[in-house]
Amino acid sequence: MKKIEVRKSTDEKRIFKVIRRIFPKAFPRFSANDFYFVAKAGGRDVGFIHLIKKKGRILLQGVGVVENYRERGIGSMLVDKAIDYANQEKMDIMLKVRPTNCPALNLYEKKGFSIKKVRDTYILERKQFT
Repeated sequence: MKKIEVRKSTDEKRIFKVIRRIFPKAFPRFSANDFYFVAKAGGRDVGFIHLIKKKGRILLQGVGVVENYRERGIGSMLVDKAIDYANQEKMDIMLKVRPTNCPALNLYEKKGFSIKKVRDTYILERKQFT
């Protein structure tokens, strides 16, 4: 398996390209409150995580891994980076997940997230540990 690196990126063209490979209809946001980390394997961008600083917390807006690179722990590495970033900023993380997205729910549960609200979408939160 190729070595995976996850780094913060501000290269809008690079971020847009990897997001569109995974989600062809997506239009990424780029503002002072948007933060992206990109996963790289063998010189190729293979995943991303999008975070937004908003109202004193971090919103995990999106995460994705290129299809051929799934099931290799890259999504987990990206979520770990988000958690590290939130810890540095001393902020909680929140996100929305569809109840039918079991792989995502399982991953977030393993990473310490808990369900805060339930409707047609689950809202998960990971509190800072002090």
